[in-house]
Amino acid sequence: MAKTMPPEAVGWDALSRAVWLFDPVSCRGLYANPYALELWGAQSRDELLARDFSQLSPAVRARTDRLAQATAGGAVVTERWTFYPHGEPLTVQAAISTFRMPDGRAVLLFEAAPEETNEGERRAVEALRHTSSIITLFDREGRAVFSNPAAFRTYGPGELGFGERFAEAEAGARMLAQATAGEACADLRRVNTPEGERWHYLDARPVTDPATGAPGVLLNEQDVTAQIEAERAARTAEQRAGLAEARQRFLANMSHELRTPLNAILGFSAVLEARVGDDDLRGQARGIGAAGQTLLGAVNDMILLAALDAGEVSLKAEPFEPGAVTRGAADRFAGEAADKGLSLTVEADGVAAVEGDAERLGLILDHFVGNAVKFTETGGIVIRLEGAAREGQADLTMSVTDTGPGIDESRIAALFDRFVQADDGATRRKSGGGLGLAVCKELAELMGGAVCASATPDGGARFELRLSLPLAGGAGGQADETGEGGPLRVLYADDNASNRAVVVAMLASQGHRCDTAEDGAQAVKAFLGGTYDLVLMDIQMPVMDGVEAARTIRALGGAGASTPIVALTANTLDSQVRSYLEAGMQDCIAKPVMMPELLAKTAAWGARGRGS
Repeated sequence: MAKTMPPEAVGWDALSRAVWLFDPVSCRGLYANPYALELWGAQSRDELLARDFSQLSPAVRARTDRLAQATAGGAVVTERWTFYPHGEPLTVQAAISTFRMPDGRAVLLFEAAPEETNEGERRAVEALRHTSSIITLFDREGRAVFSNPAAFRTYGPGELGFGERFAEAEAGARMLAQATAGEACADLRRVNTPEGERWHYLDARPVTDPATGAPGVLLNEQDVTAQIEAERAARTAEQRAGLAEARQRFLANMSHELRTPLNAILGFSAVLEARVGDDDLRGQARGIGAAGQTLLGAVNDMILLAALDAGEVSLKAEPFEPGAVTRGAADRFAGEAADKGLSLTVEADGVAAVEGDAERLGLILDHFVGNAVKFTETGGIVIRLEGAAREGQADLTMSVTDTGPGIDESRIAALFDRFVQADDGATRRKSGGGLGLAVCKELAELMGGAVCASATPDGGARFELRLSLPLAGGAGGQADETGEGGPLRVLYADDNASNRAVVVAMLASQGHRCDTAEDGAQAVKAFLGGTYDLVLMDIQMPVMDGVEAARTIRALGGAGASTPIVALTANTLDSQVRSYLEAGMQDCIAKPVMMPELLAKTAAWGARGRGS
C-alpha cells in the first residue's frame, strides 16, 4: 500500500542516508534531507527545490516515467547511481518507490545509501570521468541514458539522440540498427555539435545496461577533426605543388616549342635583310621579320602572364639610369615610327640612378610605345620621364603621349584587363590579343607601382607608369656591351640545326668564328680540344643538357674556370635563369635571338674571356 504520511511528519531529516521527493509530473523537487542536499551538491533546501528539471532530456524523461509506472503498484525499484557532489564520484544504492502526498499526488520517493566500491571500480569511474573519449550509453530506441563528462562537453545538456548526432541521419540509423542487432561497428562520420560540424570516429557495440539489465548500445567517439583537416591541408598542398610543377613544365615546354621555330624565322629574316641587295627581297625579308616579331610579342605576353599567375616572376634589384631605359625604348621603335612618318621624341628630366628591374621597366615602356606607333597615323609620339628624389627614394613618372585616334572614355577602366582592346569589335582596324596592357598593369603592381590611361585634349592618348624606386649608390654592374679586340672564337652548342645556322651567320657578319656542337657532351669535348673566348649554350639538349655541360666545364679548372658561358635558350623563366647562374653561367640570351643583343653580348663577354 502506498505511503500516505506527509513529509513533515516523518523524521527523515535525522536519517543518515539521503532522502528526497520528486514530482514526475511537474519535474520539481518537493523535499530533501541534509544528506540529499550534499548528494545533489546544493547549499540549501530552498536552492535544490528551486531547480527546474522540466528541460530533461528524452532519455531522463523516459527513465522518470518508467520509475513512476514501475512503482505505482507499491513496488520498490533498486538502482545503482553515481553522483559527483564535490567533484569526486560517489556511488550509491538507490531505492525508489511511490509516495502519496496529503493532497493525493503520487510522487517518487528516493532513498540512497553510499555503496562501497572496490579499487578497480573507483579507478574505472575516474577513468570514465577524465577520459577524452566521448562515451554515451543509449537504449535500443537511441535515447541517451548515460553520458560521461566528455559527452556533455561535446553535445551540451540537450543530449541529442543517437541518430540526431549524425550529420547524415541515414548513416546514424544504419549504425544503430547494426549495433542493436548484436553486431559491433565503427565508422568515420561528420557529427552535429553546438559548435558546428566535427569529424568523429565512432565505435558502436551492443551492451547490457548495468543498472536496468536492458539491452542498449555503447557509443565511443573520438574527435579526429584536427587530423582530418591536417590531412586535407597536406593533400591540398601536395596537389598545389603538383599543379605548380606541372604549370612550370608547361611554361618551359611552351616557351621552348614556340620560341625555337621563331628563332629561325626571325634570325634568317634578319640575315637575309642584311645580305640581299634587291630592294623587293629586302622588303619581303623585313616583312617576315615584322610578322615574326608580332607573333613573338603575343607569345611572350602569354608566357609572362602565365608566369605571373604562377608566381614565377621575380624582380632584379640592380642599379640603372631611368633615362637610359627611356631612350632605349625610343631607339627600339625609331625605325618603325620613321617608316610611318611619325616623330618620336624623348623628354627626360635628369633623374639619378635607381635600383630596380630595368628590363621589366623597359618592357612596360615598349608596350606603351609600340601601341602608340601602331595606332598613330599622323603627328608624333612623346616619351617623357619625370622624377623627384625624397628620403632615399625616387618618384618616377614615365609617360607616352600620342596623336592617334584617342580612347573612348567608357573603355578606359577596362583597358588594362586581359583580352580587352581599345580598338575592339568586328570592325577593329588593328590586330592584337589584348594582353600587352594587362602585362603592363601586373608588372607595375609587382614593382609597387601603377599604370593608367587618359585621353588628351587634342584627341590623342596618354599612357602613364608611376612608381617609386630606391636611389642607387652608383650606376653600373652590367657587362660592357661594346667589346674591343677584333674577331672572337666562339663555341655554340644547340641540338637544332636551324638555330646553329642562324647564330653562325649572325656572328660571321662581324667576323667572329663559331664552332658548333649538337649537345652538351659534344660541347665539353670541343671545349677540351680548343681555345674559346666565349661559350654559347642551349639548355634543352639530348645526351647532356646545357646546365650539366656548364657545370662540367667549370669543374675542369684552368680555362674552364674563367671562360664566360652564356645561356642561349627559349627557357627564360626567372627560376630557370637563376639555375643557369648557379651552374656557373654569366648571362642569358633569350630565343628568338635578336641580332643586336647577340652581337652586343658576344662582344662584351667575349672580350672578358679573351682577357682572362
